[in-house]
Formats: sequence, C-alpha cells, structure tokens
Amino acid sequence: MFKRAAFASTLLLCVFASGADEPGWLKEARAREGSSLMPTELRSEDGWLKVSTPGKLVNPIEKLEGSYTVELDVGGDSSVYCEVYPEGIDLANSLRSTLLAAIKEIESSQGKLDARVLESSDAGAYGTVPYIAMSWLYRVASADGARVGALKQLVLEKGDASVYCAHNELGFTRTFTTIARAFADSLETGEPVAAPHYLDISTASIAGAKIGVAVSTLERDGEGDTRARQMTALLIATDDGSIQAQDSIHVDWVRPDGTLINAANSDVSNGELSSDLSLKEDEGVWLVEGEVQGKAVKTTLPKDSQPGNWVAQARQMRALLAEPDAPGREHTMGFWIAENPEKLTVAKTRILAKQGDRHFTARGEVGGITADLKLDSTDGMASAADLKLGPLDLKLERVHVSGSF
Repeated sequence: MFKRAAFASTLLLCVFASGADEPGWLKEARAREGSSLMPTELRSEDGWLKVSTPGKLVNPIEKLEGSYTVELDVGGDSSVYCEVYPEGIDLANSLRSTLLAAIKEIESSQGKLDARVLESSDAGAYGTVPYIAMSWLYRVASADGARVGALKQLVLEKGDASVYCAHNELGFTRTFTTIARAFADSLETGEPVAAPHYLDISTASIAGAKIGVAVSTLERDGEGDTRARQMTALLIATDDGSIQAQDSIHVDWVRPDGTLINAANSDVSNGELSSDLSLKEDEGVWLVEGEVQGKAVKTTLPKDSQPGNWVAQARQMRALLAEPDAPGREHTMGFWIAENPEKLTVAKTRILAKQGDRHFTARGEVGGITADLKLDSTDGMASAADLKLGPLDLKLERVHVSGSF
C-alpha cells in the first residue's frame, strides 16, 4: 500500500532527543504542503463511492478485496492513500495493524528501523464523524547511513462505512488533514443510511494525550423500537514503541417504554476477538450465548433478572436531575456486561452537587470501577468522566452531541 518514502539524506543522530533543535533541512521538509488544496469530485468506477477531496487521482477507484482505494498525488514523492470500507472496520486495530504493515514494507525496501516515536495522537469529531489520528517519526539504518521518515495515519467512521488514510512522507501535515476532513464531510456511498436521532461523541485521553473515541447512537425502526449502539476504540502507544488496541461494540434493542429486548457485545484486543456474546429473553428467561477467549459460553441470568440499558438509565437520570432535591440522591440499575456475562452488574450513580444551569457533579461506580462524572441534565448522560482503569487515569470528554430521546 505504501510507496517508497522520501527520506532526507543527511545523517540525523539526535532527531528523537527530547528538546533537541531540529536542523534546517528537517524543518524545511516538515513544512512542505500540497500546491493546491482545492477539492475535486471523484467517483468510483461502479458509482458506489463519491467524494470531493484535494489531490490528483492516480488510479481509477475500484473495489478490490472488500474496499475501495483512493490514491492521491499531493505533489510529494509519496501518494496519500485512503481506503474506504463499506462494511466498516475496528477503528483502533486498523491503525495498529496498518502501522505494523507499513513498518514491514519500509524495512523491506529501506532497511531496519532502529527508532520509532509517536510524535502526536489525536481524536475527536469532524462534525458528526468520529476519528482517531496518529503521527509517527522513524529512523532507518540503511547502507547509506541513518535516514528519517514520517508516517501519518487517520481512521474515521461515517455511517456504516469506515475510512483509513495514510501518508508516508515528511511534511504535508495540513494537506493530509484537509484530505481526511474532506472524506468526513463529503463522502457519499451507494447505500446511504439514515442519520441517528441521537448522537454522542466523546474523546478518551490519558495524561492529556487523546487515545480514542466513544460513540453512542440511537436509531429507531419502523415499529418504534430503538437500536442503541455504543462503540469505543482505544489505542495506547507505550514507551518501547509498541501499540495496544482495544475495540468494543455493545448494541441494545430497546422498546419504547425503555425495557430491553435483546443485546449483543463484542470486544477485540489487538485484532483478536476476546468476547462475542448475545443476550435474549425466552419465556421469561434471559439466555446468554457466545464465546469468551475462544471458549463457548451458554448460560442464563439468575431468575427474575431485569437487565437495564443506558437509554433507560439516561431517562431516569434526567427525571432525577429535574427534582429539587437531586443532590445527595442515588440511582442504581443492573446491567449485563461482557466482563460478568452470567449475572447483572449494578451501576450506582450518586448525585453530588449542581453545577451551573444544566450540569451536576456525580460519583459513579460499576464493576469495581469508580468515576467522577459531570452529568448533563438535558439528556441524563455524562458529558465528562474521570476514571481509573488499573494504573491508567482515563478522561472522557464530550465533543459532539446532537438529537434527543
């Protein structure tokens, strides 16, 4: 996928040293941008895909092996590549797996990487489209001496489709971001999906570095039932240059009165399916089926279990926050979660104090994990959360919300 990167020929021994001044040639290379950022409308050969983006199309856009490749000449030595996946992909693992593939290709054509650092990471929303981005600097030990390169990556989810973009060259940072934003804004596909009637996008960060996104959507079917989907994608780069990816999707089907119809949950760690479970009711008994860590699971929830869901929780929290005596009160609900699929896990939320016109501080607890919350009284959802996951302090912050329920 990646062409030969444009490397600087000057030996750089201190490029990864903290606080070191960059030499002039490196500053110049990193400052390069495309000559024109005016968008051009592009279409796939079969008419399924249409997008208006900067860059000159190199090859016809065709569907091969389940995705569409859009190769764009931006005036450098390497093209920008964007892959459009009609059925979507795991956002975090796609960045991890394509990084590993890029490293193999670089080492095959240029020489062994002797250093790699994550220069920056980002996550957020282009309007209603969530994205995760990473930018890497690397050094290759070749026969001609040490050479430096850069890899920019971004993945986004729009409707049912996902887009992955990458550029393996120093510079063109603004050009690359403009192309990614163009896909978020203008991508049209042959199977357009109806926009959800509620959308909540939050970013996840550790020590100020954004590492992923959490997305909640509500879509109503023709019978009035609601598909409530929650997706999280987290990507953590460690000091030794390795990268860990975690992707999760939880879907609840909910009746108009807020009661649960059925649910499904899948978790993927570094590309490996760690759990794939479903929950459904049969004659008053809640059945759990699927697999965890490759082992089959078939069990039932305890008798008289009434599993909740985040839609019902948010509605009840909204009603609670509207009460004049909300501070000091506590809300509880039992949830079916993949970590303990054979029983319900109680989630507790204690309202602490009112903060401004529409927000409340609260303390949440579920499955041994506690969180400091900022609740939005307009929808009963958390607009911010600080929680501890083992040794990690994770912060969630809402960056987009639209619609209602």
